[in-house]
Amino acid sequence: MSQASARRPHVGVRALLVLLSCLGLAGTSLAAAHGGAAAPDPAAAVVAAARTHLGDTYTWGATGPDTFDCSGLTDTVWTQAGGIRRMPRTSAQQQAWAVPIPAEQALTGDLVFFGDPVTHVGLVTGRVHGALQMVDASASRKGVVERAVWFTGTVRFGRVPRTGMPAVRPWTPPALPVPPAAKPAPTPAPTPAPTALPLVSPREPALRGKQPLAGLPSRPAPSTATMQRFVALARQQVGVTTWTDTALVTALWQRAGGAGSPDSRPAIHNRTHRVLVRNAEVGDLVVYAAPDDHVGIYVGAGWMIDASRSLGHVVLRPVWAGSGVQIVRWNK
Repeated sequence: MSQASARRPHVGVRALLVLLSCLGLAGTSLAAAHGGAAAPDPAAAVVAAARTHLGDTYTWGATGPDTFDCSGLTDTVWTQAGGIRRMPRTSAQQQAWAVPIPAEQALTGDLVFFGDPVTHVGLVTGRVHGALQMVDASASRKGVVERAVWFTGTVRFGRVPRTGMPAVRPWTPPALPVPPAAKPAPTPAPTPAPTALPLVSPREPALRGKQPLAGLPSRPAPSTATMQRFVALARQQVGVTTWTDTALVTALWQRAGGAGSPDSRPAIHNRTHRVLVRNAEVGDLVVYAAPDDHVGIYVGAGWMIDASRSLGHVVLRPVWAGSGVQIVRWNK
């Protein structure tokens, strides 16, 4: 048996478990409709369904059947095993939609949210020696895991709104921490024209054999002032040799006054959303999936700025049609 097979149930077994849970819920609902006992709360079935996915891989934006991101997992199991319809897709949307509850009232099937703004969500599975546990699709662990809930940073809980859900006892939600007043962003230096910067020509060896990404707008729509500062700062770094691609993006976004404080590739994934290539704006990100696993800053007219591993410095070059390329935009 392979390690992957040992780590998670066979697909057929998984499907059977979910089917049995759903059949049980349906049968009880029919009994209730004919004067029988009320249908049980589906939370236990939802957790059982989530556990069938332990060991599945993490993929940003995925909703199954064998790969998920954090909110894709909670959405899928509550929709399929819990009968919830029109559940919001992202972790921030799910937090705004769920019924707020304190940690001491958290029950099996509740949601736990991390960050302010929210960047991650897990599904509460119960308590072990009083400590809350959860199943979540973890970017850092590259898969679906079950582990203890941590309480560093801003952590909030929510109950999935549904008929017959456990009542929430009255409580006063704590005030969220007030961030320190942000210093005014410095006025960026005038942005030089792209031709005034060191650039990589499409004929250079670094781009040999790569095709430009089709469909990018020749005249992108105006972007926000923050995104314009972001690009202006990026232009000032062209030629610098000390950046990695992720560090360049996260550090410059913070300097530009962007919302949140991303500090890693998973944080970038959790704080952005995909847009159509034809709708790309100056300041959007160009994200390449494995094996490239790379991110750059779109500066318009089919060009991007990124810290190139092969060239060893920050370059201005055409956006190429690499593996799994996506245009993503920072969440507001």
